[in-house]
Amino acid sequence: MHHSLWLDQYNMKGFPELNNDLEVDILVVGGGITGITSALLLVEEGFKVAIVEKFKLMHGTTGHTTAKVTIQHGIVYQDLIKRFGVNNTQLYVDSNIKAHELIKENIKTLEIDCDYEEVTSFIYTQKTNKLKKIENEYKAALKLNIDSFLTDQLKLPFDVKGAIGFKNQAHFNVTKYLHKLIEEFDRNDDSYIFEHSKVMKVTEEDDKCISYLDNGVKVKSRFVVMASHYPVNCTYNMYFSKLKPSITYLIAAKHHVPLDNGDYINVEKPTRSLRTQVYHDDRLLLIAGENHQTGHKSDNLSHFDNLEIFGREYFKIEKPLYRFSTQDYYTFDKLPYIGRLNLKSPHIIVATGYKKWGMTTSHVAAILARDLITNKKTAYEDLYDPIRLSDKINCKYFMYNLKSIKCFITDRIKSKEREFDVEKGMGKVVSYKGKKYGVYKDDEGKTYIVDVVCPHLKCILSFNPDHKTYDCPCHGSRFTYKGKYIDGPSIKDLKRINFKDIN
Repeated sequence: MHHSLWLDQYNMKGFPELNNDLEVDILVVGGGITGITSALLLVEEGFKVAIVEKFKLMHGTTGHTTAKVTIQHGIVYQDLIKRFGVNNTQLYVDSNIKAHELIKENIKTLEIDCDYEEVTSFIYTQKTNKLKKIENEYKAALKLNIDSFLTDQLKLPFDVKGAIGFKNQAHFNVTKYLHKLIEEFDRNDDSYIFEHSKVMKVTEEDDKCISYLDNGVKVKSRFVVMASHYPVNCTYNMYFSKLKPSITYLIAAKHHVPLDNGDYINVEKPTRSLRTQVYHDDRLLLIAGENHQTGHKSDNLSHFDNLEIFGREYFKIEKPLYRFSTQDYYTFDKLPYIGRLNLKSPHIIVATGYKKWGMTTSHVAAILARDLITNKKTAYEDLYDPIRLSDKINCKYFMYNLKSIKCFITDRIKSKEREFDVEKGMGKVVSYKGKKYGVYKDDEGKTYIVDVVCPHLKCILSFNPDHKTYDCPCHGSRFTYKGKYIDGPSIKDLKRINFKDIN
């Protein structure tokens, strides 16, 4: 089933849509783990806080994660030390340790039953030529005082050449954890939560922020925390050029080859991320990976099927109970954007670019947002500053943007099918009389046609058969087959087309 394990256990009550103008001290845009945690920290500081979420709480990236709580963020520390030095990289480590401690404190204080388990987190390789990366990461970890070790003795059902283990890491059920945080936030008199309330634009003038919703409602506030995954006002601040979108796939299934309780992720491609999760009286195996840039599929096979083939081969998994995926964003210097949006808008705080390690990074963002708003001294402001230059003084930044320009040009001249007919449950992009259309036929045989020119910067969208979505290969905007906006820099829906209007 194409549904998240975490959301299947989500039983939070619904919250109303915001239909009237509102004035608060702080508006938090986004009801995921960053927004919820930020809002709770800020209401505890005595502020009047509102959360607005365009869909439902936790139903974005947060509800589709692997839920690993760790400072092990892949092969990253050796690269950060080269670029930023040991002292600044130590700040990165310390801020994530502090974030993990906040999670543990919340679990203890609020008595949260969220399947929290402390484990060792491993980065492993099956290739001899990747051992040097593992060894260099271990050397970097030692410089940063991370409790880690090298090993080639992992109990995995395939040959492992080497691995680095980070001790005292964890995983949990993210929706069970956040459920308690939401209840704690909601019981305050100065707290508000609104769902199905989409912010289209945020402005700041004379130290006052005004947020405009798609239904005409306005929210006035002293500060805005943009915890919306992709920040609104994207075009003005050029975030579409600074964030690379990537999709990851995940399955959860019963398995018959045991896996020691730990977290595992490989160095090489394709990515294979492994962990288990308590499920009723059993444990499920979670297998994640198949990462690719949004709008760019690597082959014609289903990414979910690739994970299932891997799981059957090595862990004798049964048919997956859950199949889900998520989109996240990478910066080009491997540091998230957390801080003031720009010099002209110091009261707008942005948090994004977590590169798929959002459980601790979200709490780094929440702590930093609170400290910036309350003028507390923080050692992390400059490191995560969204207007830093290190993210753009990078060949990957230029390559990504050149690739986007190439997609914009070539997809316009690339030939497409001219036939509008399509099988049930399938979709495609067709060309007709110089225009591009997306065609999808649902299981009942109803056909949906949309204009597949992205509303953001007019790139031609591609159809993703794993999700039944139209995805932008330039900057990662995503839409349902009915044209409804899901994620990315475009904040508008696609135009629905009647077949009779095409001829």
